[in-house]
Amino acid sequence: MSKKLLKLSQYLVELANEAIKLEKSEKFPYRSRKKYHHSSDLTEKLEEIRKAITEYTEELKESSLQHTEKQIKVRVTSDEIKKFAKTQKLKEKKKEFSIYKTNFYSKLSNFFMEDLSFKLAKKYPDQFDRLSQEITLANIKILSRTYLSIILFSTVISFPIITALIFIFTLKISIALLSGIGGALLTLLISYKYPAYEKSNREKLIKNELVFAMIHMSAVASSGTQPIKIFRLLLDSDEYKYLKPEFERIINYITIFGYNLTTSLKAVAATTPSAEFKEFLHGMATTIETGGGIQQYLKGKVDDHLSKYRLEQEKYLEVIATYSEIYTGILIAAPLLFVVLLAILEKISPELGGFPISTISQLSVFVALPVLNIIFILFLETSKSGK
Repeated sequence: MSKKLLKLSQYLVELANEAIKLEKSEKFPYRSRKKYHHSSDLTEKLEEIRKAITEYTEELKESSLQHTEKQIKVRVTSDEIKKFAKTQKLKEKKKEFSIYKTNFYSKLSNFFMEDLSFKLAKKYPDQFDRLSQEITLANIKILSRTYLSIILFSTVISFPIITALIFIFTLKISIALLSGIGGALLTLLISYKYPAYEKSNREKLIKNELVFAMIHMSAVASSGTQPIKIFRLLLDSDEYKYLKPEFERIINYITIFGYNLTTSLKAVAATTPSAEFKEFLHGMATTIETGGGIQQYLKGKVDDHLSKYRLEQEKYLEVIATYSEIYTGILIAAPLLFVVLLAILEKISPELGGFPISTISQLSVFVALPVLNIIFILFLETSKSGK
């Protein structure tokens, strides 16, 4: 547009110059001069027009140059913005699926114990199947045969480590060997029972988060969002730490294996440790298959679980009130009476059962009392996780 204006201005300037030359020229007809004689200021007006157009032309040239410089700057800035946006997208890009990764200890355990674990799995299939199922429900991201190798390898290496440590402190080989055998057996028991404990713990934690996830899903579904997008939104929100693996499994079945939503829901329901979440997924799959309303289903589930959650919290508050009375009596009043009693007994006799009373009081205050408080705190945390 600016180029066209410049050409037009130049053309008008040329016309004005030709008109001035013709008016002054001798070749200009007399009658025509007489006709334009009444407009004596024609030359002045044409000169003003020429000057005005010349000034306007210069302004257009300057504005055109400025516009060109701005375009160059914008091009450079846009390139930089594109590069920056590209790097940010690469940084913020999230995986649409999750994968399991091995670790060094698993590889080491398989290297030494893989053959033995295969033999034991074939010889005791019932125990191995139960262990495999518990590993799946506990969401332990290790293959069942690999976990069996880890149990065996940990048990074997725990014996020499515990034996050596006990021998260093006691300098008695018999006590060290017995401690090593006991430590190895304890390691075996803890390793074998850990998946069952983790499964039970996950069941309680999922139950605590489920009611809030249902409220979130109901709010999203009320806007007409598709069910698959509801699970994606909950997964991207990162607000449900213990339900996140279940949501990831649903998305994995859809994006990787090509399952439809109802099949994915049923597959995850078969491997979740929570009975409430399993019932919820089966109900949602049935609602989708029968063409029912997801909004009505979620709203009904929210009302039901909220009422249960309120009742459980009220019961838990009553239990906590009972625990506080027990704590006050056993860990506050009883230690005070015990210390006063020891102070009185020390005036009568400095020893009690062959032990100095001062030593007994110190052990009670600095060892027994902290240990009892720690045990009580752990007891409260354990009871809390189940509510």
